Amino acid sequence: MTTTADVVEQPPVEPEGGFRSYRKVVRTPGMPAWTTIVLCQRLPVAMSPLALVYLGHLAADSYAVGAVLAGANAFAEAFTASVLGRRFDRKSARAEIRLVLGLQASMLLALAIPNLIDAGSLPIWSMVLLAAGAGAISSGAHGGLRALLVRTVDPSVHHAALGLESSLTTLVWAVGPGVVGLVALFAGEAWPLVVCAGIALHGILVAGELHEAPPAQDASGERVRIFRLSWPAAFQEGAVLMCVGAAYTGLPELLDSLGTDGGVAGPVLAVFAVGGMIGGLIYGSRKWSGTYRTQTLVLVMAVAVLVGLAVVMPNAVLVIALMILSGLAGTPALVARAAGLQELLPESAWAAGFSSLYAAGGVGFGAAGLIVAGLLEPVGIRAALIACVAIAAAAALIGAIGEDVLAEAKARSAQT
Repeated sequence: MTTTADVVEQPPVEPEGGFRSYRKVVRTPGMPAWTTIVLCQRLPVAMSPLALVYLGHLAADSYAVGAVLAGANAFAEAFTASVLGRRFDRKSARAEIRLVLGLQASMLLALAIPNLIDAGSLPIWSMVLLAAGAGAISSGAHGGLRALLVRTVDPSVHHAALGLESSLTTLVWAVGPGVVGLVALFAGEAWPLVVCAGIALHGILVAGELHEAPPAQDASGERVRIFRLSWPAAFQEGAVLMCVGAAYTGLPELLDSLGTDGGVAGPVLAVFAVGGMIGGLIYGSRKWSGTYRTQTLVLVMAVAVLVGLAVVMPNAVLVIALMILSGLAGTPALVARAAGLQELLPESAWAAGFSSLYAAGGVGFGAAGLIVAGLLEPVGIRAALIACVAIAAAAALIGAIGEDVLAEAKARSAQT
């Protein structure tokens, strides 16, 4: 039976509309420091996968080793996100972000420095552990910083704040790989990790200016069952990122199969990311009809349908156009999903809830890569990508059904 600790009612707040809502978010005290720290925390995370691939090639003359390092980093991040995100619900954000960025920078430097001073590479097993440690320690900060933002801004602009935050994250992920490529090209394959560490260390210097907004504690004193409430949202978050992961890992081969140079995928994915940023800003600028639950399902299914259509198109122009359109819907889907979960959970559990979404997204993105890699040779790129889309659509529908069940249980509990 669902208890009051399971579902927390929050009083409705009339949101401000239009792009003036972003002005109110930006003018909130502490926003410059928060924005700087988000960049210092998330840019190294976005840069690390490709940077680790380059490091593996430098250290062991093998891109396969680099892929193992990147995989260990990503899966450790997904595995620990919800656990470490809970710390931001209980501890000082300034102290926690200093700890996270300091440990993250230390592990990245430990990976890079032996190759810079010609001391020889570390054993592969120790490189894997350090890569996993860097991913794990950074994982809770994503949800923690998002929760801090929502606690800091006025409730009337929560929707806009989440749209702005998600668009900023999309921009970071669009820029990160390009920065890595340029640094590796002009400075060497170990230097991208040094740059990542330097960015993280800069965040420590700014952390003292971060506006503290401690979470309001649950007045009931009962333990909130975060997983019970958040798993449908996690399924849908994973569905969106599975479609995105399919695009990132499969688009080069798909374009190549249509007679277009696979290298075109790079610029296309950059536009895809920019489209997501624009879509997020448009979605966050106003309140849309329907509940967040309905909006999320519509947007997630739109992403899946557009990617699925792109996969079966007969020429590269249509593939590229549909992929870019799917990007426009992707970030709004993530904003709606986060906003819906934020309404469902008490403030004392926001960081943990947002971190669970982040973890689910990482699992979805990583699973897409594994599916494409495993099915590419046996069945071909089109079938591999369709498999990703089908699994994503099924996950989105399961999440929607789960939310309906939770809503019915909440209604029955209210009647009794």
